[in-house]
Amino acid sequence: MFEIQQDITHPAGKYFMGFKGGDCVFEEIADLLTDDNELAGKINFQLTEGQIFDRDVKDVTVFYKLVGDSRFKFFRSNGFELVFVHLTEDWMRQARVDLGSINYAGGVDVQLAWNDKEDILSVKGIGDTDYVTVKAMQIDN
Repeated sequence: MFEIQQDITHPAGKYFMGFKGGDCVFEEIADLLTDDNELAGKINFQLTEGQIFDRDVKDVTVFYKLVGDSRFKFFRSNGFELVFVHLTEDWMRQARVDLGSINYAGGVDVQLAWNDKEDILSVKGIGDTDYVTVKAMQIDN
C-alpha cells in the first residue's frame, strides 16, 4: 500500500492506494496534484507495494497526471530507479534515484517538490534518517 501525506497547498491528510488486478490505482496520489499546485508544491508518500521492488517487473507507474499546462509522472523504471518527471511547454525536468542505493526492505519514503526554479526527488528507506536527494536535470524545449 501507499501512504500519502500532502503538505503545502492542501491540508488533505492521509490517503491510501494500492493495486487492483495488476493495475495501479494512482488516483489518490495524482489527486494531490491540482491547478493550485501546478507551479509549486510538495507531496510525501510511502511506497511499500511489492511490485515496486520486484526486479522481475519491468516498470511500475505510480502516477501520471496532466495539471494545467504541466505533466507529472512518477515511476519505477526497468533500470530499478525511481524517476520523477515534470514537463511543461518550455522544459522537461527529470530526477532519478537508484533503488539499489536505498535500504528498501520495508519500503521507502518519497518526497517530491517542485517550483518555477527546480524539482527535487528525495527517497529514504522507511525508518532511515537520511534521504538521498536529487535535483532534477532540466532540458529546455
